[in-house]
Amino acid sequence: MSRATSQPGSAGPDPAADPAGTEATARRADATAVIVNYNSGDRLGPLLDVLLPEVRGVVVVDNASVDASLSGVEGRPGVAVLGNDSNRGFAAAANQGAALGKGDWLLFVNPDTHLLPGQVSRLLWDVPAGVAAVAPLQVDEDGRPRSETGGYEPTLRRYLVWALLPVRFHRRFGPWLAPPFPTADVELAWVSGALLGVRRRLFEDFGGFDQRFFLYHEDVDLCRRARRAGWRIVCRAAVRLHHEVAHGEAGRRVNSGLRSVESLALDFEGGRRRALGAVLSLGFGLRALLAVGTTRRLARAVLLPCLRLMIGGTPEGGTPS
Repeated sequence: MSRATSQPGSAGPDPAADPAGTEATARRADATAVIVNYNSGDRLGPLLDVLLPEVRGVVVVDNASVDASLSGVEGRPGVAVLGNDSNRGFAAAANQGAALGKGDWLLFVNPDTHLLPGQVSRLLWDVPAGVAAVAPLQVDEDGRPRSETGGYEPTLRRYLVWALLPVRFHRRFGPWLAPPFPTADVELAWVSGALLGVRRRLFEDFGGFDQRFFLYHEDVDLCRRARRAGWRIVCRAAVRLHHEVAHGEAGRRVNSGLRSVESLALDFEGGRRRALGAVLSLGFGLRALLAVGTTRRLARAVLLPCLRLMIGGTPEGGTPS
């Protein structure tokens, strides 16, 4: 069950943004922004301060948060809030929000992104007609590009490259974007849903995100379906977005890693799933021994679920349906 508390308003016409990205002046894009919220702390208020002037409306879908994160939304015109009675996961909640969308674009925005004025306008400015989805280049707090920006079609061979080599040596052979990072528009197999513009009609035609994916990999799946239908996927690297990833919290990132393995496993069936478990066990096993900090903690947490995959089970310990 969900409950709506307000409706997004129309912002009128959408004048063009500066195509060169030299001005940070906010211009409205013909887009509805969708934010899936789950215990995001005090992030929503500052995010909406930047986002609202650049889109025609915002839908916040709250997945039964128990903190005060929705306080940053209260009383804001142009914002609709849908409250779920339980945590439905990202894909299902994002589809709820998208159902209220208006305009040419849906813009999915994670609460742990740090938008700057003008970035949404530049992201959605003059997107070529054959492009289904566009996303920025993600960076960390020091401005260093993140591989989580997007990447290539997931295969066992690409994950074997990840298992054995640090990302800086992947080039185009691993599953994620790797150095040298682009500085202009580049076509990829998929881009991250952290800040993702998708043509609204296309999203509706595809039936939205696949709700089998509770968290992660729904963006990979959607982009794959778009490519198979003849569309292109673009990373607009001139827009550099600071993304914390899992709210920048070590514990949350470990839990997100577990969800990521669960979602990835859905993309591999039968013997390929067992092979994936073996490859992931190798990669996380090496990291559990050699890495430090959050990377080591995450590797140790997901190693057992990966071993379960290798012997034909599921990451949660059950039997595949």
